[in-house]
Amino acid sequence: MKTATSTALAFALAASLGACTTVPANDVPMASAISEAAALDALLQRSEADYLDRNPVAAFFRGDFSDADRLGDFSPASYVAERAAAQSDLAALRAIDRDALSATDRIVYDTFEYTMEQRIAGTDPDILPTVLAQPIDHFRGFHVFYPRLSAPDALMPFDTVADYEDNLSRHRDAAEGIDQMIARLRTGVSRGITLPRLTVELMIEQFDTQLQAPRDSNPYFAPLGAFPESFTTAQQAEQAAKLGQVVTGTLFPAMERMRDFLADEYLASARSTIAATANPGGEAYYQYRIADMTTLPLTADEIHETGLTEVARINAAIEEAEAARGNRRAPTYTTKQNLQEAWYEVAAEVDPLMDRLFLNQPETPLRIIPYEEYREKFNLAASYFPGKVDGTRPGTFYFSGYNVAERELGTSINLYMHEGNPGHHFQTMIAFENEDLPDFMRYGGFTAFSEGWGLYAESLGYELGLYDDPIDRLEALQGGELLRAVRLVVDTGMHAKGWSREQAIEYMVANGQPRDFAESETARYIVMPAQALAYKVGELKIKQLRARAEATLGDDFDVRRFHDQVLATGDVPLTVLEAKIDRWIANGGR
Repeated sequence: MKTATSTALAFALAASLGACTTVPANDVPMASAISEAAALDALLQRSEADYLDRNPVAAFFRGDFSDADRLGDFSPASYVAERAAAQSDLAALRAIDRDALSATDRIVYDTFEYTMEQRIAGTDPDILPTVLAQPIDHFRGFHVFYPRLSAPDALMPFDTVADYEDNLSRHRDAAEGIDQMIARLRTGVSRGITLPRLTVELMIEQFDTQLQAPRDSNPYFAPLGAFPESFTTAQQAEQAAKLGQVVTGTLFPAMERMRDFLADEYLASARSTIAATANPGGEAYYQYRIADMTTLPLTADEIHETGLTEVARINAAIEEAEAARGNRRAPTYTTKQNLQEAWYEVAAEVDPLMDRLFLNQPETPLRIIPYEEYREKFNLAASYFPGKVDGTRPGTFYFSGYNVAERELGTSINLYMHEGNPGHHFQTMIAFENEDLPDFMRYGGFTAFSEGWGLYAESLGYELGLYDDPIDRLEALQGGELLRAVRLVVDTGMHAKGWSREQAIEYMVANGQPRDFAESETARYIVMPAQALAYKVGELKIKQLRARAEATLGDDFDVRRFHDQVLATGDVPLTVLEAKIDRWIANGGR
């Protein structure tokens, strides 16, 4: 899973806007194309500047730290501002003659239009009360993300005194944001819209873990162990005193207020139900989430049936692989160091094969490291965090080493191919490095595209011969394909078909997932309705488009060119991707 979320209130990445490069099409009059392209370019530049001013955190992920001293507004008013801006930008966009644009700029136009429409949809009066009432949860909450803005060697710079002062200012902003979130949670209770009890209990534990972490391993104090060599002894002492005062006097008290509010007030009102549809307005909210996460006009029933079909197909393949494997098992490891070395061995097996399938690869390197201790217990088996285009930070494949001595964790080729190469690292950094793209397409994201690509990337192991060993094939089938197919059934089951959590867990266990994993996964699906649908839906769409191209182009089909078409314009809605690939096929796959 790519590490990113969708709202500024959770300190997350949101689609951001930028300049547009114009390539006039042959069938567009040059003067008209230039005029309309200039209008599009001006709109994107203005919209981006305004968006980043409202949401400075979005700029951090592209290396823009001009507003590094603030985090933005976390109040309900921020949503009003986003809706008004999206409505204004959409009206300006539709004043531009799309037909006069080049083929490339039509993709930009369509992606920007979709982005604005979804922002408006997310602030619709039928949807907004639910969004506002759930500003935090155990998987996407600010407390999960914010420590990474607070420690060196993650995202933010800690090179100068000004950088350290910006960190202090962000802590003050975070404290204000926490109080705004408490107010939103309280308003949600008054409207009967609450989080499930299970996520509240997990959040209380998460806050306790951070607040009780020893100073030498607490991410909020990490800057004290990473002073630049340029700092004088006096500067170090001054910054240490200031950081200690702000963390213990401002940030931690706010976190304690949130923790105590959750435990002493909110928990009693938290709902025992699990479905998004259980809250007032929940049915409209879940349908919005399906559209937002899949970028396709699908219903819960359609997705559920697709899931059942896929589960049956994959289980049949698993039976064959199990028979071929016999009693052999994959190796496991009992130390983080040995596990890290094993992951690098996987990379050494996969990476040299990428030239067979790709014309272009990221210049940004990829590193493999374990999660930090403060978050490893609550995180996924592996995830990806983007690098910096300027080369100062590689892309990062994080793996979980939590309780490795007892759990005896192993590696898997398909997971590396999903999170690393050619999955999220390719999908993310090829876009980041493409300066010809408008910034909102370089740095923006659509879950169905990104996670669909990640799962599709796993499937490339078959044609590369990486799953010839049935041990590796089983990992790809059970931990990769089957899990994502099961998600289609379980997510729609819990949120649209009245399934209990225990029913969902039992279905997952019956389809190859360990019970403890099924328990943690269902907790994630409950608080992130429809997000788990994006993986399989996106993968199936990319596979469908590839099959269409192969059937139509025949000997003229080049898989490297197909992959270049999919990735070259960054994350786009699947509807936009389909139209793009269809045009590419019509042009002979060139």
